[in-house]
Order: sequence, then C-alpha cells, then structure tokens
Amino acid sequence: MDNSSAGGGDISSVGRVSYLEVDPALLAGTGARLREAVAVATEVARGNGALAALADDAGNGDLTGAVHEFMSKWKHGLGCLVDDAETLAAMLADAGRVYLEVETSIGDAASSGGSA
Repeated sequence: MDNSSAGGGDISSVGRVSYLEVDPALLAGTGARLREAVAVATEVARGNGALAALADDAGNGDLTGAVHEFMSKWKHGLGCLVDDAETLAAMLADAGRVYLEVETSIGDAASSGGSA
C-alpha cells in the first residue's frame, strides 16, 4: 500500500485510524503568499486605465477596440482569481488555527491523564 500523498506528507493507516501530518506554519505561509499575490494582482488591475488611455491615444480604432475587449475579459478573469485566492487564503488560515486548537486540546487531555 502506498502511504504517500501528492503533497509529499505521510499518511499512515492503522486499522481504521488514519494519521495525517499538518504543518500549521506552512498553511499560514501559503496563505500569506496568496495574499501577497492578491495585492500584486490588485495593483496590476489598477493600471488598467493607463493601458486603456494608451490604446485610445494610438489613433487606431481596431487596436483600441481589441485592447478594450482584452482588458475587459482579463479584468474579469483576474477578479475571479483574486476572489478565489482570498477565499483559499482564509481557508488555509482557518485550517491552521483549528489544527493548532485541536492539537493543543489533545495534548492537554493527554498530559492530564485523559480527563479533560
């Protein structure tokens, strides 16, 4: 039986109990990097108006139309990516927080002899 996962972690199974290794710091770090990417994407989207002005100043109606159509579709797609990344970053932060809370509760219960 293969006990490896796509993420490189070890998933072992004993009877009907599974073991899943989670690194809350990695979850938080990934969420932080996603938020940084969102900030960059948002900043790029703000430059949309400057590109539109350049296309308008080019004096070619076909070029202007093509640039505006591309920018409209690109802005929509970028907005979808930003929304998804923000959602995923929040989910990663929540997962890391909950994992730490559960791990702490289990550790406290084990150190007190099982009486929580």
